[in-house]
Amino acid sequence: MIDIIKQHTSVQIELVELENITVMNDIYQIIADLAPCVTARDIVLIPWCVPADYHLDTLVESLTYRVQEVVVAAGNFSSPIETISPARAPLVTTVGTLNKQGLFAKLSNYSDSKEIVWIPGTNYDVGWKNSSGTSVSAALYAAWLAEAIKAEDYRLLDQKIAEQKAKVLAELRQA
Repeated sequence: MIDIIKQHTSVQIELVELENITVMNDIYQIIADLAPCVTARDIVLIPWCVPADYHLDTLVESLTYRVQEVVVAAGNFSSPIETISPARAPLVTTVGTLNKQGLFAKLSNYSDSKEIVWIPGTNYDVGWKNSSGTSVSAALYAAWLAEAIKAEDYRLLDQKIAEQKAKVLAELRQA
């Protein structure tokens, strides 16, 4: 089952696997169905990834022409994103995770050829549980991007990232 959640200027695609029902054709269809629903002010968040898939990359990249930005998680396999979709797609914003020391988290996928936005995202309290990974970092980035768009001030995005890094490092010093 795949759920599409649309609120304000943010769209999140959640992939939930139930008893191996999810297949790539379902993912392709959901992305295709999403395309006519989004607008130029929307942010699409894709907090999951799969092994490299050219068709998925093409579909996701086509969304980048319809929306403000497509934000994707780099993935948590300690692998190059060139082997991961949609993180490897050229026009998406790929988000990796930093650990509490402000260093690249060992679990995060990486790239030597594509720019990755690095956001703290390990052992993060997400309200109902403690979570880690690039999905957390990507969600934070997408939320901050939405705030910057709403305020019509992209400096706010850099400010939020810097504040989060400072907060995480301060928590580490207190621990």
